[in-house]
Amino acid sequence: MSDRSSLFDLRTSTSVALDQVLQRRDTVEIPAEAPLAMPVQHLAFWQGGARRATSVVSDMSMRRWIVGLATLFMGAAGWKATFDTVALGGITRLEAIVLTLLVPLFLALSLWFCTAFAGFVILLGKPKDPLGIDSAKPMPKLRARTAILMPVHNEDATAVFARLRAMDASLAETGASRAFDIFILSDTRDPAVALAEQACFARFRREANSAVYYRVRQENKGRKAGNIADWVSRWGSSYEHMLVLDADSLMTGEAMVRLADAMERHPGAGLIQTMPMIINGQTIFARTLQFATRLYGRVAWTGLAWWSGSESSFWGHNAIVRTRAFAETCGLPSLDGPKPFGGEVMSHDALESALLRRGGWSVHLAPYLEGSYEESPSNLLDFATRDRRWCRGNVQHIPLVALPGLHWLSRMHLVIGVLSYVLSPLWFMALSAGIVSRLLMPSLKKAAFTMADLQAAAHALIDWREIQATAWAMIITFVLLFGPKILGTILVFSRPEERKGFGGRRRIAAGLSVEMLLSALVAPMLMFTQTRALVEILAGKVGGWATQRRDADKVSGAEAFRAMGWISMTGCALALGFWFTPDLLTATAPILAGLMLAVPLTMLGAHKLAGLRVKANGLFMTPEERRPPAIVRAALGPVCEPPARWFARDGRTAAAAEKTAEQTAV
Repeated sequence: MSDRSSLFDLRTSTSVALDQVLQRRDTVEIPAEAPLAMPVQHLAFWQGGARRATSVVSDMSMRRWIVGLATLFMGAAGWKATFDTVALGGITRLEAIVLTLLVPLFLALSLWFCTAFAGFVILLGKPKDPLGIDSAKPMPKLRARTAILMPVHNEDATAVFARLRAMDASLAETGASRAFDIFILSDTRDPAVALAEQACFARFRREANSAVYYRVRQENKGRKAGNIADWVSRWGSSYEHMLVLDADSLMTGEAMVRLADAMERHPGAGLIQTMPMIINGQTIFARTLQFATRLYGRVAWTGLAWWSGSESSFWGHNAIVRTRAFAETCGLPSLDGPKPFGGEVMSHDALESALLRRGGWSVHLAPYLEGSYEESPSNLLDFATRDRRWCRGNVQHIPLVALPGLHWLSRMHLVIGVLSYVLSPLWFMALSAGIVSRLLMPSLKKAAFTMADLQAAAHALIDWREIQATAWAMIITFVLLFGPKILGTILVFSRPEERKGFGGRRRIAAGLSVEMLLSALVAPMLMFTQTRALVEILAGKVGGWATQRRDADKVSGAEAFRAMGWISMTGCALALGFWFTPDLLTATAPILAGLMLAVPLTMLGAHKLAGLRVKANGLFMTPEERRPPAIVRAALGPVCEPPARWFARDGRTAAAAEKTAEQTAV
């Protein structure tokens, strides 16, 4: 058994009640309280419109017009090409429904493509961060204090504290440890896990360069949002900023220092969100996500930052927040009404960014800052579980879109979040209506599609314009779906160092091809799981607060069949039913393949050994794997290794770096 899995593993210890664990806390684990009022907001009451926030860019309106018009143009072009194809032989009522349902689908795909294209063009040049965050500049000296908040809930304590130890050592290497205090905010309900957290904390406190504190809440009111709010109300006035993490978050000391410096230089900024890169992918599923995010995620992220400006959004972690701004605007109430719209706010982050902006604070993305990382679910089942939780939270935002005082772009972010889960049911309904329409199609139009013989084709009056319309519909759809991935690949090809980090052109091309194939197969599966989740959530069937499994190494056949068997059986039944309509079978073959392979793909994607073999062959490699940054090596290395050794520079240890920084300050 490895050191990481055995050290501090107290899950097998004698059963003990949680209140007994809480009584064992040492009084030095938490600092003296410094309360900060965080009033509950009256969401539906707001005097006046959205307050103006300080913008760091003068041409933001023009950027939004460019992206908006380009989105409308591309969406209209894709829809018109599809219309010309469907209109072959006339339009039935069902086909009119299909065309109507395709409008939001094409608009969403067009926005995704246009945003990525804008980011691609920007990254081809030498972009400058609008907030002045520049890694080439000397390390700034901080004046204000920042609290690093790590909320945990029944997590693997050893892994969590390994990441914290690495971040603490990285901060020490910058010489800024005294500007940061670390808080582990535990909502753990499992007594054995709580004991493991306390054991890990005891060791971490002895080794840490920054001040570290540990708190277990008596009640888990409000989940993560309530956890953060509790900290703000008890200690918020002592800290100008709070850097909010997730249990799987990892950030370099330089990234944290530069974020804090940007907040100091921009007093009107309420929040700065980083783009976390996925690391530590072991299974094929996790490695595919890791590779895809690293290859093309930044083109979309850069484009989003380009047109969202000071009205950006919040992902809930790996972001720095101005504590006072958060306290005065983000006290979340319990929503009125029945579930899923009522009760505690689930997806609090998007709403919090909207409320910050409503209060006159700007919300930014940091598109060029490196050193922010996270992990992903290891398999499709855990991904679907997390997806369902996010679905419920975004559905809850539907009535909140109309809240008074919100900036129009904040409303748009909420709408985009809702659409990300409504699009799957729309796609499902469009496909269903299209299939039924094809089965009920009049004989003349059916002959036009099947082209059984030349005489039938002649009677159907098919001409080259109709054939071209079909080709254009396929080309535009392909560009909208896969264009951002291809743009990200072209960008990497243009940068020799990054190209080498990915393993060269051949491995990049092979990885992109396999990733596109897998994403095409998984998309119909997600359409089914998201549609089912949405229907169940709207029916009042909501899930609990499950802990995410981050290290599962396989999914058994029985488990995969229980979760995905209904999808595979549906795919097989549809394929059998379409056997007697060859044109329909051919048209839906890519979708049917993904459905039929739901169970085996779930099992294969969750297999860690297969993922390691893929890694050994160089497929889905990323620069962070080929040459891991010190922070990653420190977090994932043996627990017994002191993190400082990974940050030694020119023979200096982290402690020596800290001492040098103190002498310089004096």
